[in-house]
Amino acid sequence: MELRHIRYFVALAEELNFRRASERLHIAQPPLSRQIQQLEEKVGVLLFYRTNRRVELTHAGKAFLEKAYQMLDLVEEACDTARMSARAEHGKLVIGFTGTGENILPIVEKYRAMHPSVNLDLQLMGTTAQIQALHGKKIDVGLLTPPINSEQLIVKNYMNVPIQAMLSEKHPLAMKGGPISITDLAKESFVITPRVIGPGYYDVITKICHQAGFSPKITIETHDIQTVISLVSMGMGVSLSAKCHTQNTGVVFRELVDTSTTLELAVAYRHDEKSEVLHSFLDIFFDYYSN
Repeated sequence: MELRHIRYFVALAEELNFRRASERLHIAQPPLSRQIQQLEEKVGVLLFYRTNRRVELTHAGKAFLEKAYQMLDLVEEACDTARMSARAEHGKLVIGFTGTGENILPIVEKYRAMHPSVNLDLQLMGTTAQIQALHGKKIDVGLLTPPINSEQLIVKNYMNVPIQAMLSEKHPLAMKGGPISITDLAKESFVITPRVIGPGYYDVITKICHQAGFSPKITIETHDIQTVISLVSMGMGVSLSAKCHTQNTGVVFRELVDTSTTLELAVAYRHDEKSEVLHSFLDIFFDYYSN
């Protein structure tokens, strides 16, 4: 019995149709039929009832399907374990982060100084994508924006940052200098990342506006903060964001005098993570932000 027999069996058990199963598996129907027959011969029982009109699982087939799912899960888990072990063995750490990456740069510099042999892979992605990547073991740790609802992950807040207005250098509110009121932006067009990318960030921004008595007129949504900065610099709208480095970007930040709402930043990693490479990074990370 080979792994392909199990995959073919599961496809047919789920589709209960040889044509659909063969299309899903990208093979012709006759080879699929032969593979199923070979599997039944090896198991020693009939797994499917077949007629010209329909395909059904036998009682033995239903029992076998439950174990087949478990076998495929074990194979996937073994692959994940091998990939994770290879990363640890070769000293590789994959880090997801949101925004401009300014919060991660001091940590990267410090970590590199202490662990120069570790290869760091930094991947810019939104909070939602990071959660999916952590679940799929595509990244080792994520720097993101809560709230996060996942029993698989440990999520720890490490910083609360004030929200400021992001304006084009040529915007009248930018040119007069000094703090501004959030109500000054009530009639402005907003450039923002969509909620599907980062619900926590989106909800904080809309909350600030609603508390000031207006709903933000969102005219452009884009999937990363760098594009937001570029569009704001072109005068396409304003935005609200944690302050970041903007030298030569064409935007300026202005404090908001009438809101105390802050944006939470958190680090997330898997409950079952045993990688020494990751935990050495977390030790440095938490030490840095606890001082």
